[in-house]
Amino acid sequence: MIWRVVLSALVMVLVGAILSEVGFSSRRLYSALCLTLLLLSVLGAVGDMLGEVLGFADGAGVGEVARCAVKIVGVGYVTGFVCDVCEELGERGISSAVMTVGRVEMLLIVFPYFKEILNVGMGLLK
Repeated sequence: MIWRVVLSALVMVLVGAILSEVGFSSRRLYSALCLTLLLLSVLGAVGDMLGEVLGFADGAGVGEVARCAVKIVGVGYVTGFVCDVCEELGERGISSAVMTVGRVEMLLIVFPYFKEILNVGMGLLK
């Protein structure tokens, strides 16, 4: 997989250099497109890996916790990716908004567990 990504990136760099020579002026847009294509090229492998992790976690009896962890990691990576694309295109304000929404989403994923921990703690104090 890494060789496919490396070779694709090298071809993209070569195409970018050629485009610059012929006067293509949207360099940032081209970079964002290349980043998106490279990440999409590994998406299938990531999905397979996550499926295996969740299957292992179900077998170990920690499936729910593993799903929560995978969701948080997924939100973190997707948020980071979108923020990188936004910043590459010069949209820092949108990037900041996406980062904030990603953080809120992570809190919303964890909140039921946090609530359960608080309930257990309150039960122990009684």
